[in-house]
Amino acid sequence: MEIKVLIAEDQQDIREEIIDCLSNDGFECIEAVNGEEGLDLLRRDKGISIVLSDFLMPGKSGLEMIEAAQSEVGDDRDIEYIVLTGHGGTAEAIDAMKLGVIDFLSKPVDPPLLIQVVRRAEQLVLLKRSSRHYKAGLEAEVQSQTREIQKLLSSLRNAYVEAIECLALASGYKDEETGNHSRRIGEYAQLVAKELGWTKERQETMLLAAPLHDLGKVGTPDSILLKPGKLDAEELAIMKGHANNGYEILSHAKHPVMKAAANIARGHHERWDGSGYPQGLKGTAIPIEARIASLVDVYDALRSERPYKPAFDQEKTLSIILEGDGRTDPSHFDPEILEILRKNSDQFNEIYLKFAD
Repeated sequence: MEIKVLIAEDQQDIREEIIDCLSNDGFECIEAVNGEEGLDLLRRDKGISIVLSDFLMPGKSGLEMIEAAQSEVGDDRDIEYIVLTGHGGTAEAIDAMKLGVIDFLSKPVDPPLLIQVVRRAEQLVLLKRSSRHYKAGLEAEVQSQTREIQKLLSSLRNAYVEAIECLALASGYKDEETGNHSRRIGEYAQLVAKELGWTKERQETMLLAAPLHDLGKVGTPDSILLKPGKLDAEELAIMKGHANNGYEILSHAKHPVMKAAANIARGHHERWDGSGYPQGLKGTAIPIEARIASLVDVYDALRSERPYKPAFDQEKTLSIILEGDGRTDPSHFDPEILEILRKNSDQFNEIYLKFAD
C-alpha cells in the first residue's frame, strides 16, 4: 500500500507551499482546509499514513482531529502525526506528545527540515507495517524483508537520536546559545559518566540526555528570554520556571534517555549546598544526572561568549569553578564531579575546541 500525506492547514499559501515541497520529493499529497475535512479524508482513504496538521484551524483543531482519528480509524492503520504551528506553548506541546505526535514544525516551514521530518515518519510507518506483517504470520514475506527490517531498525534508532538532537536545538532556538553548545554539553557529560565508571549504555544516555537541559525554555516568553537587561523579580521567577516546564514535557516518556533528560531539565539549577532551584535540593538528593549537567553547563557557559560577557579562557574558567568568584562557588557542585573536572580539565578543553562555535 502506498504512503499518502495529508496536509490539514487552513492557510492556503502555507498549504500549497508544503504540497509543492513534498510533491517535488516524490510524496503523494492530499489537502484539507480544516479538521473536519481532514478527519473525513482519514476515514475514507486508507492510503493516508502521514498527517501534517496545523495546531489551530476553524472548527475542529488539529489536536481534536488527531484524537478523533486515533479512536475512529482502527488499529489496522499505521499513521504518524506531525504538528505544524506558528504558536502554542508548553501545555499544547505536552498534549500533543500525549497523543503520540512525533514531531513539530514551526511556521514559516523550512523545506529541508520538512522533508527530513516526513521521511522520518515514513520510516516509522514502514517499520510498523513490517512488524505487523511479521506478527500476522507472513513468514515468506518477512524472510524476504529481513534485511530491509534491519536497515529500518537502524534508521529508526538514528531517527530517534536525530529527534533528540532536534529537541535540543529547539530549546536554544530563541536563545543566544548555539547547536554546538548542546553538542558540547553532551560530550562533557559523557566524559564525566565514563570517569564515574558507568556502563557504555549509561554514558550514551548522558550524551543524548544532557543537551535537553534547557528544553523548558520553549515555554518562556521571548520578552523575558531575549531581554538584554537585568530581569526583575517577576521575570526571574518566570525564567526559573523553565526547569519545571522541561520536566513536564519530558517526564511523560518511558525511554531511559527521556527519563534521565527529565531529571536533568528539572535539576540542573539545583546546587550541592541547597541554594539552587526549583526544589532547593541538597547533596545526593539531587539526581546524579542533574549534578553532572549542572557542572558541565556552567563550564561551557563560562567558556562561551554571551551578550553580557566575553568568552573566558580555560585557566580563568577553572579558577572560577574550582576556587569561586563571589557568584559561582565550589560548594555549588558535587565534590566528586568537581574532582573529575580537575583531573580531566585537558579533555574538557579538547571537547570545547573540537566543537567550538
